[in-house]
Amino acid sequence: MDKPIRSIAVTLLVLSYPFMEYLAITNGVSWIIPIVIGVICFQRFRAGGKSAPIYGFIILLMFCGAIFFQDLSAKMIPVFIHTSLFLVFYGSLQTDSSLIERFARLDFPELPPGIAEYCRKVTWVWSGFFALNIVFCTALAIWADTAFWAFYNGGIIYVLIGIMMVSEYIWRRTRYPWLEVHPFRQSMMNIIKNGHTVWNSK
Repeated sequence: MDKPIRSIAVTLLVLSYPFMEYLAITNGVSWIIPIVIGVICFQRFRAGGKSAPIYGFIILLMFCGAIFFQDLSAKMIPVFIHTSLFLVFYGSLQTDSSLIERFARLDFPELPPGIAEYCRKVTWVWSGFFALNIVFCTALAIWADTAFWAFYNGGIIYVLIGIMMVSEYIWRRTRYPWLEVHPFRQSMMNIIKNGHTVWNSK
């Protein structure tokens, strides 16, 4: 499968997951979700690489969850997603090029002075955002009712992400008025089209 198409397919799956899980739980078949996630992780596990042990651990968790804690293990999937994103964003801060800087270079191959440092600060903000969501989503999975869990993970979280992205865009235009900023829609389309090259370079 072509990488951009694969990225879109994965994105659609992540977006629709909370609602599919809500239907699965309310219909008493939540065990299906851990099995599906386990199969997906098994394919990644077979590919080997540095992430193989992590996928192996997730497979074990999903297997146990499908047997003993069907609802809880299915609700914990967003926690795994936010943990993965946190590790990617925070991990990039340990390198010379932060993740946000790599995305910025999609619009500006040669960054103006000071922008790399700004991108690093923004990466810190996103790292904190995902860290907080790890805690909050864990609490929701354990204590919240399924309807609110689905509403947050399938709706509120994306509103918050959208607010953060738009706020950063406005702040960037205010903080660097001299910077030739591409239109927001153009930048988003560029990320959708070429963003997979950034993720693959991590």
